[in-house]
Amino acid sequence: MKKSNVITIVCILFVVSSIGASYNKSVCGPDLGQELDSAAQKAYDLRMQGKVDDAKAVLEQAILQNPNNAATHYEFARIQLHRALGIGIGSREVLFDMISDAKNQINKAVELNPKNVIYNFFSGHIGFLQAYLSLMTGDEPKEKLLEAIGAFESALKLQPDYYPVILYLIELYSQFPEESGGDKSKAEQYVLQLEGIGNVFGDKARSILLPEEVDKVDYWQKVQKKYEGNADILEELGKAYLGVDKVDSAVYCFNKAIEIDSEKKFLFLDLSIYYSFLGMRAGDNKELLKKCVMSGDSAIVRYIESKPIHPMLAYSFGVRGKFKFFSGDQEQGQTLIKEAETLDPYFSRATGAPREELFIPIGEISKKHRYLMRPF
Repeated sequence: MKKSNVITIVCILFVVSSIGASYNKSVCGPDLGQELDSAAQKAYDLRMQGKVDDAKAVLEQAILQNPNNAATHYEFARIQLHRALGIGIGSREVLFDMISDAKNQINKAVELNPKNVIYNFFSGHIGFLQAYLSLMTGDEPKEKLLEAIGAFESALKLQPDYYPVILYLIELYSQFPEESGGDKSKAEQYVLQLEGIGNVFGDKARSILLPEEVDKVDYWQKVQKKYEGNADILEELGKAYLGVDKVDSAVYCFNKAIEIDSEKKFLFLDLSIYYSFLGMRAGDNKELLKKCVMSGDSAIVRYIESKPIHPMLAYSFGVRGKFKFFSGDQEQGQTLIKEAETLDPYFSRATGAPREELFIPIGEISKKHRYLMRPF
């Protein structure tokens, strides 16, 4: 894997996760076989209120009483990943154990209900996370990566028009080296499949395979001519501008995208993440750091004003707290961190945003693609 990609991913795992955090429309896939389990639903409701430990206790009891209910294992897997993000890299051994337990739980859910798209899909995300962890700790990631790919491909067999899954497969096949399970020829096959559909997914698929030296802004400007007024293209063009530090142009694109689709207010969150990463690279440049802190804080405030779901609100307060600490306002920073902990003791300590799949209602699956290998 290219060094620049590795550096990016290092910042993203806890990062983890892409959706982002768009939390846009989600739909129930056809014939999901999703159990409408009261214990799983109760645990989910508690978790969305910030009562994560209570939710965990509910599911532990439910699984003890009935170990053969796939829905409870699925929700338990999500709880464990939620808790892992809240612990962060400060407790590495505990973190690894929680993610491993999450994988065991989702594997059990798939075993009990192998035809459920949601379970296979979530198994793929946890598998990628484990492959990434292996890569970052110097272990061989191939076994975990192939597990992740297998899970995503199982989800795709169950729902062949689940295009975001194809995009994830393109990322995994193209971004990991061949010796670790990557396969650029398979990535190209999936790109051609999406290009054959003739919509935005094909252009996004092709963009993943573009060499680093290609002008991404120029690429998306050309695509934009085919889809005038398309919010998804404006989002991608804005992110391409961020990639070359043309922030004003990026913000213009983001604002236009939000005018077209108000659910894209998560782009303010992406903007704050951009400033977080830029601040990390500021080094001794105090003026740049000051600009990053002020602009990042302003962006996260705009995201908070969009009234995100409870866990993302807690995460956002945590992000604001970090910006305040960097600005030298220790008191306000501590106040914001305490607010975040009050909302959710396990709010994500990641620089990048938690993934949508972690919080989406039971029985629903997102149609929104967020990059695995990029912070936004």
